[in-house]
Amino acid sequence: MQGMGSLRLGSRAVMYTAETLPKGKNRVMGTIQIMTGFMHIGFGIVLTTLTNVYTSVFVIGEIPFLGGVSFIISGCLSIGAEKSPTECAVKGSQTMNVISAIFALLGIVAFIVDLNLNGLYHSGYNYYGYLVLLAGNGISIVLLIFTSWSSGIAVATANFLVPATRLSSNEVGQG
Repeated sequence: MQGMGSLRLGSRAVMYTAETLPKGKNRVMGTIQIMTGFMHIGFGIVLTTLTNVYTSVFVIGEIPFLGGVSFIISGCLSIGAEKSPTECAVKGSQTMNVISAIFALLGIVAFIVDLNLNGLYHSGYNYYGYLVLLAGNGISIVLLIFTSWSSGIAVATANFLVPATRLSSNEVGQG
């Protein structure tokens, strides 16, 4: 039967169906994660070009690229777990969403450090340097907002998948 899988835990098997996963939520959350991942990569490329004036811990740590790729993979796995809720898809989606949340938290810390390093205008900059600094701070603030949002989405998506793997008396079958 399509949409049905079993998860073996010791000698017991947990049965779950597509009905135990929330309808549509994983698809929407996955799509948002994919779009956010592409935004991280795109803005990371822009911040990379500004490194002559704008010092970015975010770019040095390659967080926009690793975080962006992890958001894209999380989104794809979340959509796949909704379409075909197998053990591998559900557990893989949960695990990748937790990893994405960790990357998002690292990104939040890196953005805060970036804004502290580059936040004040230094009189030694010329007008071009001031504009680059202003652009870098603007991009960092936008990415800080989206990273915070992505962290919440990753945690929520992982939480939506918990009922599919939770042991309860009405879900346990003989294995």
